[in-house]
Amino acid sequence: MRGINTQFINDLKSGSLSFFLDQARNNPDICMEIRKAYVSLYYKGGSALKIMQTGNAYSFRFDSKYCLNKGDDGKAAFFKSLNARDVSSYIDSFPIILSEMDSWFAYHPKPERLFQHNLIKNNQNQLKTLDIEYAGWSSAKKMFRLDMLGLYKLNVGYKLIIFENKFGNGAIGGSAGINKHYDDIVDILSNSASRDDLIASAIQIARIKVELELLRGPLDLKPDMDIEILFLMAGFNLKSLGISNEVSKMHASIPARICFQDVGDTVIDYSRAKDLFA
Repeated sequence: MRGINTQFINDLKSGSLSFFLDQARNNPDICMEIRKAYVSLYYKGGSALKIMQTGNAYSFRFDSKYCLNKGDDGKAAFFKSLNARDVSSYIDSFPIILSEMDSWFAYHPKPERLFQHNLIKNNQNQLKTLDIEYAGWSSAKKMFRLDMLGLYKLNVGYKLIIFENKFGNGAIGGSAGINKHYDDIVDILSNSASRDDLIASAIQIARIKVELELLRGPLDLKPDMDIEILFLMAGFNLKSLGISNEVSKMHASIPARICFQDVGDTVIDYSRAKDLFA
C-alpha cells in the first residue's frame, strides 16, 4: 500500500524537506506524488526527483538521462558526484535539475506527459485528480501502471476513477489501445487483493495529500466506494471510427466512460463523459 510515515510527513511540512513541498505547492510545473516509503517530484510530466526514506534518513535520486543527448552533456557527471544523502546539495541543485529537464524536453518533447501533468494540477474541485503513474501488480503477478487516479464527489461520498489518457489518434488501437487497457484494468479490479490494495492506497494517498495541503479536504472515502474507468481522449478526430471499432471487440464487465478534451483544455468537464459502451 502507498504511503509515507509521520516523520516523513513532518519533515516535508516543516523539516529538512520543506523546500520540496513548497515547490509542489507553489510551482504549477511541479507535482508531488506519494509512493511506498518515498515521494516523486514530477516536473512538466517528467520524473524530476525521488526522495526515499531509509530509517531516519533520506536519499535522493535524479535521473541523469535528462543531462544527455541534448547538445551539452556536461551536467551528468556533476549529478553523479553529488552525495545522494545530502539534502542541501539537492536543494541547491534543484534549479539546475529543472533547467536540465527543460533542455532535454526541447530535444525530446513529451506533449502527452505535459498534458497529463496539467490535468493533475488543474482538477481539484468536484473531480479531483489524485495520482499519476500509479504502479501495482496484477493477479498474474505482472506489474501494471495506471495513467491517473481521480476522485469524483457524489451526493454522498466519492467514487474512485481510473483514468486512461489517450493523446491523439494513434493511441486508439494496437497493443496499447483502448481494448487492451480496458482488459488490463478489469483484470486488476476483478482480483480482490489488487482491487483492495488500489482502494486502500487511494485512501492513504488522499489522506496524506490533504495533510500536506496538496489536496483540499476533508475527504470521506470508504473502502467499498465504487470504481469507474474513464478514457480521456485528447486531440482525437471525432470523425474517426477507431474508437467504435475498438469498443466492438470489448466485453463490458465494469462501467467505463469516455470524455473528449481539446489538447489545450486541461480542466475536465465530467458532465461531458459518456457511457463508453452506449
